[in-house]
Amino acid sequence: MNMFTNLRTSMTWRRGVSAAVLALACAGLAHAQTAGGRASGFVNPEGAAPARQAAMDLPPVYRAAAEDTLATIRQRGVLKVGVVPVQPMVMVDDKGELSGYSIDLARRLANDLGVDVQFVPTSWPNVVPDLIGRHFDVIAAGLWVTMPRALVVNFTQPTALEGIHLVSNQKMTAQWSRAADFNRPDVRIAVDAGTVQAQLAKRQFPKAQIVTDIPNPLEAVQKGLAHATLLPTIAPGLVLELGQGQLRLPLSQPLASTQAAMAIRKGDADFLNLLNTWLSLQREEGWLDERAAFWSTGGRGPR
Repeated sequence: MNMFTNLRTSMTWRRGVSAAVLALACAGLAHAQTAGGRASGFVNPEGAAPARQAAMDLPPVYRAAAEDTLATIRQRGVLKVGVVPVQPMVMVDDKGELSGYSIDLARRLANDLGVDVQFVPTSWPNVVPDLIGRHFDVIAAGLWVTMPRALVVNFTQPTALEGIHLVSNQKMTAQWSRAADFNRPDVRIAVDAGTVQAQLAKRQFPKAQIVTDIPNPLEAVQKGLAHATLLPTIAPGLVLELGQGQLRLPLSQPLASTQAAMAIRKGDADFLNLLNTWLSLQREEGWLDERAAFWSTGGRGPR
């Protein structure tokens, strides 16, 4: 009997101690929350709590109902592709038909989707607005990946890495082989205004005349209206071939490089994931590299 009596006494005492500890903890918490009028939370070393005001912000912006681009394409039975002429991505062959690296990509994509393909011509100033305006489903024209564009469209994985080459007039620069030869006040370098090429030209050739009001810089170099231009391409050899002996590459390496990719409208993550999966499969099979090599040699490799 004494053993059980002692056990009950011990348990009663422990419960009493636990209750007292809990009461002290609660009292301390209440004091911490109310003492000195302080708010709960972090207190800085100086002893005053930081001022916490209600966050002021705009109401959250919610997305509209998501577009199902793939379902639209399959119901239509046609993949609409926006293209802009640029060597060797989008060109017109001797038969008047479109050809090039981006054209190959678009045709293979449409075939894998089980639909036809329709190429919709546009221009560099209008290619992104036309995509947003639903003139086509995807851009496949070697479009450069830039931050301003990424704010309004979604880019796929890169489809190509383009070098930005210095292309010069053969007769006017026959003896020039260094970048310094073009960094002189009497040298005219033609580039499109507002482009990466224009920024690069100003940075690499600060002493030269950077001309941005010529509609076609490469044609201007061919005609001797400018000494050189900066041209992005995966096929510099093809550019020289089409220049018919009037153009040359004075430097052995490109001045810079940039990524090119396909682009779609924002808001359709499923279609973007599909395109990236498709590109990964083509890359793993070696097909993308094979096509890039083919067009880098002027389209003379195996089809």
